[in-house]
Amino acid sequence: MQTIIQASGPYGREGNLMNAQGESALVRRITVSDLRDAAAKFEGEASEIERAALAKRFDLVAVNSLSYELESVPWRGGVKLSGVLQAVAVQNCVVTLDPVTEEINEEFQRGFLPFEDLYPDAKPGFEHEIAIDSELGEVPELLTDPLDIGEIVAETLGVSLDPYPRSEAAGEASMSVAPPGVAPITDADMKPFASLEALRKKMESDGSGD
Repeated sequence: MQTIIQASGPYGREGNLMNAQGESALVRRITVSDLRDAAAKFEGEASEIERAALAKRFDLVAVNSLSYELESVPWRGGVKLSGVLQAVAVQNCVVTLDPVTEEINEEFQRGFLPFEDLYPDAKPGFEHEIAIDSELGEVPELLTDPLDIGEIVAETLGVSLDPYPRSEAAGEASMSVAPPGVAPITDADMKPFASLEALRKKMESDGSGD
């Protein structure tokens, strides 16, 4: 049997938690007992305050909308989450700094196990390696109680963003980056290497005809 649960933050269903700096975070805490009993579905969206906090966290111009749907199932001794994130984010173009709007529709899956299952042979003072789970396709993570699915959604947003957003005005413009005091490599600098590459290809072609 599946149940649909509206995850709650410490200040109600919007989950508006203020930290010491007065900034809001996307908080949706679920007790482990609610997750281990049976399969369950969670859905929700970020409030205006939470979207502003997410934009600040990921250095965005804005997060215009963010919603999510999640399904949890008991998994081994822990929980497996599968879901989809839908969001509209605005970033600055890496070339022109013009605002670039990006629509995100990202599916994700995460697995969480208790400490004793994640580290079955754990001994104090020793390092432990966690292997990728063949069923999950990812490395299982430590199950905390409560589990904050809001943070999972926020992390998914972070890894889904285009790392190099470009506006239409950027066209074919190029960008070069170099450490302070070091001149960036130009196209002219690369011409000798291009000539050597052309010579190498010609020699290989001549050699193959022997």
